[in-house]
Amino acid sequence: MIVYFPTPFNEELLYSIIARYHKWTGEFSVHTVLQELFGVRNLVATIDLPSRIGYLVNQLPINSHLTADKFVREHTLFPFYSAFLSPEQAEAVYRSMVKGDGGGDIYMRTGLMASKIRYNRFFRYCPVCAKEDLEDNYGEMVWYRMFQIPGLDICVKHGVWLLDSTVMLRQEKRHIFVAPDEENCPLEFVSVVKDSKIMEQYRFLHNGIERLLRENFPNRSFDWFESCYLSKLQEKGYATIYGGYVNQERLRRDFKEHFGTELLERLQSTVDEGNSWLTEITRKHRKSFHPIRHLLLTNFLGISLKELFYQETSYLPFGSGPWHCLNPAAEHYLQKAITNITLTTYERTKKIIGTFSCSCGFVYTRRVGEDDEPFKKSRVKRFGEAWERECKRLAAEGFGLREIGRRLQADPITVKKCLKNGMEKSGKGRKNEQIEQRAIDRMNWLQLQEEHPELPKTELRKLNPDLFTRLYRNDRSWLEKNSPVLKKMTIQKGWLDWSQRDKEILLRVQSAVDEILNAHGKPQRVTISKVGAICGAKALLEKHLDRLPETKIYLNCFLETDEQFRLRKIKWAIHELKQEGQETSVWRILRKASIRNEHCPTDIEELIRIQDFSYVKSKEI
Repeated sequence: MIVYFPTPFNEELLYSIIARYHKWTGEFSVHTVLQELFGVRNLVATIDLPSRIGYLVNQLPINSHLTADKFVREHTLFPFYSAFLSPEQAEAVYRSMVKGDGGGDIYMRTGLMASKIRYNRFFRYCPVCAKEDLEDNYGEMVWYRMFQIPGLDICVKHGVWLLDSTVMLRQEKRHIFVAPDEENCPLEFVSVVKDSKIMEQYRFLHNGIERLLRENFPNRSFDWFESCYLSKLQEKGYATIYGGYVNQERLRRDFKEHFGTELLERLQSTVDEGNSWLTEITRKHRKSFHPIRHLLLTNFLGISLKELFYQETSYLPFGSGPWHCLNPAAEHYLQKAITNITLTTYERTKKIIGTFSCSCGFVYTRRVGEDDEPFKKSRVKRFGEAWERECKRLAAEGFGLREIGRRLQADPITVKKCLKNGMEKSGKGRKNEQIEQRAIDRMNWLQLQEEHPELPKTELRKLNPDLFTRLYRNDRSWLEKNSPVLKKMTIQKGWLDWSQRDKEILLRVQSAVDEILNAHGKPQRVTISKVGAICGAKALLEKHLDRLPETKIYLNCFLETDEQFRLRKIKWAIHELKQEGQETSVWRILRKASIRNEHCPTDIEELIRIQDFSYVKSKEI
């Protein structure tokens, strides 16, 4: 048992405490210090996950209140590296640190040995923090555990860049404990972070690391994190509802845009094409991932650490059931009586649609985004027997189609179809049906004119062609009397100045051609249709180009045949591959330019050589 041991400072590494003990006891031999504290002379000086901590606690003075758990959770990086491990893995690492001899078993269990995120080479420190500790707080410097986590390059508290000391994290002599001082941690140079965007990017990382170190989050299984990430990916439209298939290309593109390439490179977490860590972490978890990468993904998906560790989530776009029945004819109308819901994805918009089926036979759909309107439906797929019975009862009592529709929340045509199914197929029944339909059509036609008083009959016809067709076939005389009067067109006298129009169109065509040829991305073919669409004169160019001689001459100089367009795409592809630093092989060029092998020019090798020479010359200039 020892009679003296330094008081640990807040957030100080155990390595730093041992280094200060060695310094203040004045013991020359570090092996003697290791024998006194850990019972062995050759213990490796470990920075993040040290071992034999239980033995150290037993050697402390009798009045010491320090425990093995306090050392592990407050003075090592165990809370950070074990946060995303399973309970069994975390417990095994904890036991190895307290009772074991350390070594590779700790790093194997945490996954650090297989991680592609490399350790810092030197101990890091904040010169402002170090100066405050030396002059105001402790009278000496300490190694803080947060600053040793790879990727964290900024002290958020003071807004300065962290500096590398001259002390290596992995010493050649593996048993040495070096305390920080003004010699190995110079205080003269302070680099302030001037870019507010960079500061904000690192702030989320700092806050996440700080919470992992200080809050005792429960350990969860790999399936727990996989389920949480998948539900959030589904909510944001990156994964399908059924099967959970993730659109990796879109996810990778948005992820890079969110963080920026520079930050991802600093954090050693780039997401290039292929089987990147982002692809693996959003699939079934078969291994542990570095906590830095978990923090990146949670930030991108908008998941708080509290939500991640304490809320078992699954994607419920319409909340948990039961849901409201919207059948006006049912006794349980607007009550939560529906327990059956089916989720589908609309292919065109990728929006999620819920189909709600009630025991009364009423089936309706809702789109995601209408959660704040619980009594709104997108459309009714089936009304059911209860609704149809009520519809026929109201009709028998003498209510009209519109009144029945108002009461049952349906349009008159739907009511009519329902009644038609129960109507007798006799001549009298058909005649009554025709009279009723004619009355509805006349009312709808008059209402259409009230809503659009400025439109002629031809334009009204386009708004509801089915209605117009029925009236034209079955009630033509009434239609003619109750339609807008045809207005006589006033024909302006005089001739159109085609010469002036030619000059005006030429300017617009020139601008459109320049836009096509200088557009970013894959080249577009110069065609009359394309040029006309851009300059707003497509019909004029296609039908009256012969009356625009100057425009026609200019266009003929730039219109491209299939062969000319393929040649321009090949030149573009060669230039793009050069810019990306890739080899300009024939198959790469054809794939980049989207050209099939049978359309490959015979002189493509000569073209590659010419383009390579031109690219080198342009770089020299």
